[in-house]
Amino acid sequence: MEIGALADWAEAGAELLAVCVALFMPYYTAYKAKKHRQRNLQVVLQRLVQAVLEGQPDSLKTLDIFLKISFLSNEDANNDELLLTGNQVVALYADQTLSAAAR
Repeated sequence: MEIGALADWAEAGAELLAVCVALFMPYYTAYKAKKHRQRNLQVVLQRLVQAVLEGQPDSLKTLDIFLKISFLSNEDANNDELLLTGNQVVALYADQTLSAAAR
């Protein structure tokens, strides 16, 4: 029984590795893109909430519009917590009965 040349075995191993990488790469890039989108959402929400806390004009309206658009385009369940927190900020600041100290 002949097992073949060493070059044939090396070629087969390289082809197997190439197939494994080709099958794995789409999942890895999708995971990285999902994490990147989540990080971007978090950074934008932090900046918008900071603007609301500083009392910048129209910042509450901007935050509300951003949250509505983000909610409609949200495909990831992990982003739900961020969006709910933003909605709570909007609800607190939209409530006119609360004093400035309570906000």
